[in-house]
Amino acid sequence: MTDPWRLFPFPTLSETGFTDGSLIPNHPDCASCQARPCADDENAQDGTPKQCRYGITYARVDNSRLVIGVVASDHSSPTSRTRRRLRLEPTRRVQGAAIERAISVARELGLGVVSTFESAKRQLMEELKSDPEMQKAISAQFRRDAEENLNQSHDFLQLVKLVRGYAERLLHDKFPDLAAEDAAERLPSEGAIYFSTTLMSMKVDSLLFIDEINRAVGNEARVKIHPLILKYLRIYNWQARQKKLHVHLEECHAYCFYNPEALGAIVQGLLDNAVKYAPAGSDASIRLLEDKDEIVVSFISLGPRIEDDERTQIFMPRYRARAARKAESGGQGIGLATVKQISDALGLGVQVTQSSTENTKYKSRYETTFSIRLRAS
Repeated sequence: MTDPWRLFPFPTLSETGFTDGSLIPNHPDCASCQARPCADDENAQDGTPKQCRYGITYARVDNSRLVIGVVASDHSSPTSRTRRRLRLEPTRRVQGAAIERAISVARELGLGVVSTFESAKRQLMEELKSDPEMQKAISAQFRRDAEENLNQSHDFLQLVKLVRGYAERLLHDKFPDLAAEDAAERLPSEGAIYFSTTLMSMKVDSLLFIDEINRAVGNEARVKIHPLILKYLRIYNWQARQKKLHVHLEECHAYCFYNPEALGAIVQGLLDNAVKYAPAGSDASIRLLEDKDEIVVSFISLGPRIEDDERTQIFMPRYRARAARKAESGGQGIGLATVKQISDALGLGVQVTQSSTENTKYKSRYETTFSIRLRAS
């Protein structure tokens, strides 16, 4: 379950196909519909529920996705087919206001984006990437955007936590003597829900450090590095297994002294980047090289080409390398920006290096290493 839209309560239709909602699955009639007049309705306004000629409600999220497969119970002038579905399909009844609210929250979170806006923003970023003062201004704007997203994402995050709570209950019922993570690894369906909702919560939590970077400094504790990384690796392993990606973590017995949550946000961001871009069936590794003074933590995987002029820019908010955009359509350029800002606050010196030689098995992929340096404690 790698698609965040599967946590959206209602089924949706996009250019890539249908996605079941977390509360209501796709409607069989929508799946078999050949005409799909909802997708061709150029007059549909974002967030406004409408009736199709078959009595099913649809509403536009953005220019590439629709809510479908539900029946709004409060249409002002329901058709005879709509009334019939309301009578025969009670599990699909929803209020129009609930549809509008769900779409509003999703748009505020960035789950549905207007492509023209994003492309214009990326183009502007590329034009201004060589201006240090503008980079500072963009980072400041990013922090303001993050604060707004945090304020607006409360409802959606509550939904995520609710779904995770249900998953934990199912896991406990089947394996009462195991921790949730151990039980989740034994149950593919319930485990996917548990790990994906945990992952989404972690990503939202990482925005706290962007909103107030001073959170990264203070509340330090002595942390054993290997168990900390293993905790996040277990959460990502379910996603890695979906693409038959093997991630090897080297042994390490060293300790460091940092804010555990801030350090965890860096690990999560670099793991997310590795799993997202590594090709299916490949290998990745997390190398831990320690001496008496420091531990170098390296995340090594195959990734798309990073041009020389992009080595610094990929850590800028909202910026994605050109080859990365072609390789993976998802992503908002937030993960590495979060890593960089926390790294700067803690003095970890995050950097990226990449082999100049294309991998012989995987076309357009190069061995890529992101590394940080931790002071040993």
